[in-house]
Amino acid sequence: MMCELNMDYETVFKLAEPYLKKNDFGMPHTRRVFDIAKQNFEVPKKLEELVFCSIIMHDIGGSSIEKQYKDGPAIAASILQKLGYKESFVQEVCQIVRTHHEHPDNPSLAFKILYDSDKLVMFSPEEFPYYNSQPGFDWNKIVELIYHEHARALAKRLLQQRRTEKTN
Repeated sequence: MMCELNMDYETVFKLAEPYLKKNDFGMPHTRRVFDIAKQNFEVPKKLEELVFCSIIMHDIGGSSIEKQYKDGPAIAASILQKLGYKESFVQEVCQIVRTHHEHPDNPSLAFKILYDSDKLVMFSPEEFPYYNSQPGFDWNKIVELIYHEHARALAKRLLQQRRTEKTN
């Protein structure tokens, strides 16, 4: 299900980096979410830029959800405008950034791909130990929140794998 990317997103990453590196998991988290989306979702050509720019920008406001929602859209807008994106595109990205921790009933496909990739990254070897060490953390709840069936199945496999690694 590999997604071939035409645009050079490195420029977007480079402009976002000063903001992203201040976050808890930093720039590597954003790269992991980006790679998960590329490797696990069929992204329609017409949505590629929206999906991948939204992923790069999703945590740009800071390490708390409050800062991401408050400051993220303005930072994302200034970067995307600098790159020459149309205002309607910039606003779409900002709307996703402004709500990416929520779980709407009927979100856009671009939102679902970001949301699911951002949940799947929690099962990565790099991030799993952090969440798993939180008292009462409910992995099944995370799995249930994932929109795409194939992504839910992947999350279950990864959870099993992480738990197996932990006991070995």
